[in-house]
Amino acid sequence: MTDQEFIQAFESCTLTEFTHRDHIRMAWLYLRGDGTEAGLVKIRDGIRAFAHHLGADRKYHETITVFWAQVVALAISFTPDIADFTAFVATHPHLLDKSILMRHYSGATLATEAARHTWVEPDLIPLPASA
Repeated sequence: MTDQEFIQAFESCTLTEFTHRDHIRMAWLYLRGDGTEAGLVKIRDGIRAFAHHLGADRKYHETITVFWAQVVALAISFTPDIADFTAFVATHPHLLDKSILMRHYSGATLATEAARHTWVEPDLIPLPASA
């Protein structure tokens, strides 16, 4: 599926699955195409809409969403010229490792309502500021 087809399927909620890799691809496409601020708005809105479509509004988690957007944005800042998602994740394989979230956050912090609804800074290891 091309990037355009993928985004169209995501936005129309017609993807048959939405894996971690798909989340990273969607974030990469929005952040590359729209910049960090506008891209993050599209990421948030898109995940909320997709969760709502599935009847899973409670699945949206602000801190997790922003964490991954920041990690993807940082990787983009290191390799801004990579225009192919497969090459991007081959260069940054850590993006496919879901466990990196737990290196930065304790489970107790992520389980809070504050973390679910607002951005909460990592309580274990801070994120790098920039490339």
